[in-house]
Amino acid sequence: MLSCLKRLLLNHTLKNHKISREKQIVSLEKTRTIGVLCQITDEYSYKEIYELFTKLHSPKRIIRLLGYIDQKEVPYFCLPQLSADYFAKKHLNWYGKPDFPQLKDFINNDFDILIDFSRTNLMPLRYILTASKAKLIVGANEYVQELYDIYIHDESNPNNLNLLKTIHNYLLKLTGG
Repeated sequence: MLSCLKRLLLNHTLKNHKISREKQIVSLEKTRTIGVLCQITDEYSYKEIYELFTKLHSPKRIIRLLGYIDQKEVPYFCLPQLSADYFAKKHLNWYGKPDFPQLKDFINNDFDILIDFSRTNLMPLRYILTASKAKLIVGANEYVQELYDIYIHDESNPNNLNLLKTIHNYLLKLTGG
């Protein structure tokens, strides 16, 4: 009963917190700011996301990473950095809405592209996608596809590197690059 009430309150918050954004399509090569949203499930997924995070870095580009761990605490291997933050269940309010200072910075950042690498239906990540001011939101999570500007559907369930390559190819085609 209580979990139904929590989910109902969070869904209500999501509906009322939808941000109107100025949508714009930019290729990965021309972006100045990229936000990366992901779910960290274990140390391997952390290393995979961190590898992608470093591949996206360039002197002309600012990258911010926000990772969610569906556990009570952030594990030891998720090292917070200047441009990478992680949060866990202890960073959620009583009905499941994320609430911590780094989240406000991430949501209020006007990213050229926000890439969602999550694969499951997690309400904290859904909240972030709903509240983001990013100009373009891209991802392959079928559970939140209505929140994307570009949804990448791939039945082969690609790994994150393949997803990044697919996003790059789509954005090149859309921008005429």
